[in-house]
Amino acid sequence: MKTAPDKTADAILRVLGHLDPPEDLYSVAGSRLYDRITANDLTELPEILAAARKTSGPILELASGSGRITRPLLTLGRPLTAVDSSPEMLELLKERVASPAFNPRQVHVELVEADMARFELDGGYGCVVLGASSITLLDVSARRELFRRVRDCLTPGGVFLLTVLNADSHQAADDDGDTTISALGEDSFLITAESRDPVNGARHVTMIHVSFNEGGTYRSSAYVSEIAFVSNSLIAEEIVGQGLTIRERRPVRIASRSPRLNDIELWVCAA
Repeated sequence: MKTAPDKTADAILRVLGHLDPPEDLYSVAGSRLYDRITANDLTELPEILAAARKTSGPILELASGSGRITRPLLTLGRPLTAVDSSPEMLELLKERVASPAFNPRQVHVELVEADMARFELDGGYGCVVLGASSITLLDVSARRELFRRVRDCLTPGGVFLLTVLNADSHQAADDDGDTTISALGEDSFLITAESRDPVNGARHVTMIHVSFNEGGTYRSSAYVSEIAFVSNSLIAEEIVGQGLTIRERRPVRIASRSPRLNDIELWVCAA
């Protein structure tokens, strides 16, 4: 789905002379950029891995992407199923899983192309992981469906681990937003513009990648995504409403410099 950029992002794109409408962040090209941006982000990895170690049995990772969280999970040596809706992301992950450097224990990994709220699996998982605050990509009906499916696929004593962006600490004015610029290597940079929708509280994120060619010319590409900033109390209510129990909520150390990701929690849930 293509979404119009916010006013700030639109102004930046006009200055750059970018004429094409932004693509979805999870398109083929957007997926490659997202993989590049997050490749070295260690946020939430120690906390997820420590909690996963306390579980047993096969692991199910939802919204796995290209494997940022998959890689540390593979060090546990347990069979893993990775679910993602992006064929491009799964292709990247398939290549990496076959590499001894990425998967030194040669753990069996099943790749499933599916929406994280509509996957169909038999179950039997001792640990289900949903990282990267991906729950914010879903609307209320999709969140409830996801929680129900997670409950049904957990073994007795199994645990659901998810990271949640603490929207309760992000109460801002309707016109509040953030624009950041970060380097991506020596010849490119990324502009991230974010604005808040005053109607539903969602955050519209536009990522603009600018890369330079020899001779000083440049090219730009733009991608959009939407984050559902819902209160933690509502997410907790939805989780409990689908038969899960929240055992623990713990803070996550932030490795990213992004101002949007300054307050994340790991929730440990059980059926």
